[in-house]
Amino acid sequence: MTPLFAFQLRRVARNRQFLFFTVLLPALFTVFFTKIFGGQVGSSAEYQSYAAGSMVSMMAYGSIGAALGATIRISFDRASGWLRQLRVTPVPQTQIVGVDIAVGALLTVPSLVVVALVGRFVNGVQLGLGAWLGLVAVLWAGSVAFVALGLLLGLSLDEKAAGGAMGLVSVVLAMLGGLWVPVEIFPESMQVLARFLPSYWYAQLGRDVAAGSAPAVMAVLALVGFTAGFAALAVLVARRRPLYAVAG
Repeated sequence: MTPLFAFQLRRVARNRQFLFFTVLLPALFTVFFTKIFGGQVGSSAEYQSYAAGSMVSMMAYGSIGAALGATIRISFDRASGWLRQLRVTPVPQTQIVGVDIAVGALLTVPSLVVVALVGRFVNGVQLGLGAWLGLVAVLWAGSVAFVALGLLLGLSLDEKAAGGAMGLVSVVLAMLGGLWVPVEIFPESMQVLARFLPSYWYAQLGRDVAAGSAPAVMAVLALVGFTAGFAALAVLVARRRPLYAVAG
C-alpha cells in the first residue's frame, strides 16, 4: 500500500456523510422495503425471493454511490490545488489516477458487506456460504464500471457541478435501473429504457447469483462494455483537462 493510497483511503473513509449515504442509508432502505412490501407477500418462498431481490438492489445502490463519491472527488482536488501540489512530487499522473480507481473500488466493499449482513440477520435472507461470497465478489467486480463513470465525471466537471451531478446520476441510475422498484412493474417503454442503463445489468449480476445461477453472459458483456466506454471517455477528457489544472 503506497503512502498516497493510504492517505486517500483515510481521507474518504473518515467522511461521515459519505459513510451515511453509501453504507447506512442502503442498509436502512433494505429493512424498510423488505419489512413494508415484503410483508405483504403470501408465502415464505415469495418473501425470500422479495427479500433477496431487495437486498441485491440496495447492495448495488450503495456500491454505485460509493464508487461515484470516491472518484468524482477528483474535481474538488483539482479546484483546491491539491493535484497541483502533487504535480511537484515524484508521483506520476498515472499513479494518481490509479490510486483514485483503487480507492473507489475498495470503498464499495463496506456497503456490499453491511447490506448483505442486514439482509441475512435482519431480513432473514437464506443463501449458502458460496452464494454469499459469490454475491459480494460479483458486485464488487461489477462496481468497476461505476468507478470509471465517477472518474469520467470528476475529470469532466468542476467542483461546483460535481456534487450535484453525482446525486443526480445516482438517483437516475437507481430509479430507472430498477433498484428502488422492480423493473417488471414499469411501463413497457421504461422497461426497454432500463436495459440501456448500467445499473440494471449491475443488479442483474447479483440477482443471478442470489438465485443460485451464474451471472448471465449478457449482463457481464453489458457491464464490460459500459466500463470500457466510460474509461475511454475518461482518457479523452484527461488529455484535454490535465489533473493538475486548477480550472478549465
